Amino acid sequence: MKKELELFSTRYSCRNFTNEALNDEDLRQILEVARLSPSSLGLEPWKFLVVKDEFKKAEISKIANNQAHVKNAAALIIIVSKLDFASTFESKLRARKMSEEDLQMRLKTYKPFLEAMNAEQKVFYAREQAHLALGGILYAANALKIATCAIGGFDKNALNAYLKLDTSKEFTSLIVALGKSADEKIPPKQRYSFDEVVKFI
Repeated sequence: MKKELELFSTRYSCRNFTNEALNDEDLRQILEVARLSPSSLGLEPWKFLVVKDEFKKAEISKIANNQAHVKNAAALIIIVSKLDFASTFESKLRARKMSEEDLQMRLKTYKPFLEAMNAEQKVFYAREQAHLALGGILYAANALKIATCAIGGFDKNALNAYLKLDTSKEFTSLIVALGKSADEKIPPKQRYSFDEVVKFI
């Protein structure tokens, strides 16, 4: 395997963190990769809440089904999905400085699609984008030798309330626990073989 692919082959879901704090610059670099992640139509329907406070991590751990690695991680990144993407679509397009012809074509093609979404469709659409940012966070952290665990198993209503989110505008999608791994060995990766999941057609 090419050396560059080690970044992907060595990442795993860590549940055993040391008590070592993370370097603030490393954390900023991870968040910068998250910020630069691709999103459908360039809508970026997300924001990232960072939790390092010990008491808050312990409280969030309870909301996350008492998962110890949430409490013991050096930091948590909570991916919050935003629901106002239809209203920001035109302004984000105009910021790209495209021709008026291209701008109007995209508005005509995509704005009705976005505005026609009901509440459930907006949640689904925004949550899909959160997973694109998640991938960036996981592999950026691994590049910096920081272990991670992506967490979707938590009481979303309780976490929304804890963070005082207006759920008509935004909601929690994912938590990422980050820290230095206390594991002596990386668990072997169990995946389907290449030929089982890839077909050239």
